[in-house]
Amino acid sequence: MSEITVLKSIQYRIEAFFVIAVLALLGALPIDMASAIPGKLMRFVGPRMKRHSRVMENLVRFMPELSDEERNRSALTMWENVGRVFGEIPHTRKIIEDPERFRYVGMEEAVHGLAEDMAAVLVSGHFGNWELSLAPSVALGRRQISFYREIKNPVLEKRLKRYRQNICTGELVAKGADSMKRAMEAAKKGSFIGMLVDQRESQGIDAPFLGVDAKTNHAPALLVCRYNIPLLAGCVIREKGAHFRIECMRLPVSLSGDKKADVQAITGQINDLIGGWVKTHPEQWLWSSRRW
Repeated sequence: MSEITVLKSIQYRIEAFFVIAVLALLGALPIDMASAIPGKLMRFVGPRMKRHSRVMENLVRFMPELSDEERNRSALTMWENVGRVFGEIPHTRKIIEDPERFRYVGMEEAVHGLAEDMAAVLVSGHFGNWELSLAPSVALGRRQISFYREIKNPVLEKRLKRYRQNICTGELVAKGADSMKRAMEAAKKGSFIGMLVDQRESQGIDAPFLGVDAKTNHAPALLVCRYNIPLLAGCVIREKGAHFRIECMRLPVSLSGDKKADVQAITGQINDLIGGWVKTHPEQWLWSSRRW
């Protein structure tokens, strides 16, 4: 093992020890306190990070209708939301099981007529506490395979996956070369297939997002076209503190038989929906990602 590899391994372990210790402490605190403390901290730290310039550039570019004061307020609230998401990680199960903290809007209409053994693709984005986007499958008692991006620290990745598993009704699968194969297998078994599709996907297709072409994950569209299964969407909105609602809907899909055109159209439809959420809740979306 090279010296660089050894040093990196040590670094990973130190980072993981610190984060795991903080999460354990947050888990021992009441939910509201565990959410508020890192939220206030990130509201202070976030604007002093390098990524803050990207946040402000994106807000200026894509939210020109906002005043400077409104953009600054949206950026601060976004950073606070990031901190709150971290603080809520140990409490996700408690949150979604508390009707006073978590409520569903439009879910019954979204799943109306959906057979118990029928697969469906569920898409969402990084809004509110996006870790709670798995909640509908828990409420419906449906098995779901969920795809996510791994973090570089393997020690911390393993622990964070345990927390995510608390509200996962099926498999948690890191995105990789076999992701599509795993999704297809799940579709054949009648499982829900969940994805956050608002970040840049280097292997994706170009589709307009907030009016500008962006590399977009087109796996949901491919699955819908191949298996003719429903396309559902949900957006987790933070209402106040550690209280949320998830807005659920079914996207109408019309297949022409031209697979390439259908995939492009459905991917654009998803981007339009998520873009609409961004415009409505700019302070709750993760502007710090390199989307374009």
